[in-house]
Amino acid sequence: MKLIWPHLENKTHIIWDWNGTLLDDTALMVDVIGDILQSHGKKRITLQNYIDLFRFPVKDYYRSLGFDFEKVSFETLSEQFTAGYKAGLVNTQLHRGMKDFLAQIDAAHISQSVLSAAHEVYLEEQLEYFGIRHYFKHVYGLKDFHAKGKLDRGKQLMAETQMPRNSTILIGDTDHNLEVGMTLGVEVLILADGHQSYRRLHSKHTRTLESRYSTVD
Repeated sequence: MKLIWPHLENKTHIIWDWNGTLLDDTALMVDVIGDILQSHGKKRITLQNYIDLFRFPVKDYYRSLGFDFEKVSFETLSEQFTAGYKAGLVNTQLHRGMKDFLAQIDAAHISQSVLSAAHEVYLEEQLEYFGIRHYFKHVYGLKDFHAKGKLDRGKQLMAETQMPRNSTILIGDTDHNLEVGMTLGVEVLILADGHQSYRRLHSKHTRTLESRYSTVD
């Protein structure tokens, strides 16, 4: 986590992404998507395939996997995903050292929020489950399970909280987080040990860490 600290200089607020950034759930996503593909007679995916192709909105990702929404609805796929993901959540963890890192940031008097494309009620439950809800001043998620993207919620977060843009940083693991941060007018740091590959991310944003872990962490 020492690699992240230099990017927090002069920052008073951090907006964290959840899935893949705080929560290490990439392997679970690969398993759940694989189960969905298999249930519809398609070949399972590998981890490399997943991080090379995953994108927002998630509906476009399903299209890239060959799903025809006239044959199986996106709503059906979303329901399958949600059921599988909830069942597997007990086998996931926060990224190594992340809970202690959040405590260090809190002790440094840098306020923190979560902005996610996950359902907001479910997001709140997960933060409580992992014992970190108290570190976040604001939690903004979506009102459904369709993971269309979080740009509108990000705009609401900035408008409703009046956070200073020049001292706020958004930390995430996908190009969607980059899009959101740039639109909101805040600095962005991308951690490429989540849901998209370093090759994809670094080509779009030079402030991308291939891993958040240094050799001395």
